[in-house]
Order: sequence, then C-alpha cells, then structure tokens
Amino acid sequence: MKRLLLDTNVLISFLTDRNRAQQDRAAKLLESAADGHLELLVHQAVLFELAYVLLNLYDRKPAEVRQILERLLLLPGVGVVDTLSWGEILGLWPKAFPHLADAALAVACRELRCDGIATFDTRFLRQLERAGSPSAW
Repeated sequence: MKRLLLDTNVLISFLTDRNRAQQDRAAKLLESAADGHLELLVHQAVLFELAYVLLNLYDRKPAEVRQILERLLLLPGVGVVDTLSWGEILGLWPKAFPHLADAALAVACRELRCDGIATFDTRFLRQLERAGSPSAW
C-alpha cells in the first residue's frame, strides 16, 4: 500500500477555498485513504503549522481549530507521526531545507519509508529531489 506524508498546504487547501483545484485534489487524496487505497501520515509539525495558519491567517477561533484537529485525527486512513530525529533534521536544516518543518518532513519520509510527501509547494518538491528524498504523489 502506498504511504504518503501530508504537508500543511494540502490540509490548508482542503479546509479552505484558497484554491479550488488544490482543494479537489486534497479531497481525492483523503477519500483514497478513507477507502483503504493508501495510508496518509500527518507529522506533528504539520499539526502545529496547521493550527498556526488557521488561527493567524484565517482568523479561526481556537475552539474551531481544536475541533478541526480532532476530526482530522479521526479520519480513516490517516495516522499521526510524533517522533523527531533531531540530529537528522538539523543535518538538513537550513542548508538543504530552509524551513525547519520541511526538514522534519524530509527526515520522517525517509525514516518511515514513505513513497513521498503530498505537497503543493513546488520549491519544497525541488528541495526533496535535490536531497534524494521521495517527493512524487
């Protein structure tokens, strides 16, 4: 079964109307996980970023963000990863990945033997390719 890590931007696109094409693609990805066709993993760093973005950029209330996180964690086919290999992450950040959370996802993808990272961030995809990490989804 294919295993993918989710980047924050996929969840933001799913939860908001910022980009309809991305929202549709994210919904199909989550539906595929719910149907048992793939496994989606959400790193705890993504959950923190998601909460921050919803609170600060989309003016969502804390209670609403909490409810979103609770529902996300209950979705079928979605699992949470909460381990961090700081030595590996700091070995990649900031040289290979200028964003700390991206370095964490790259390390988690490799350590969990994921098939890639679901992201709409083309710069991050190029950084993954340069680092030799799987990136396609």
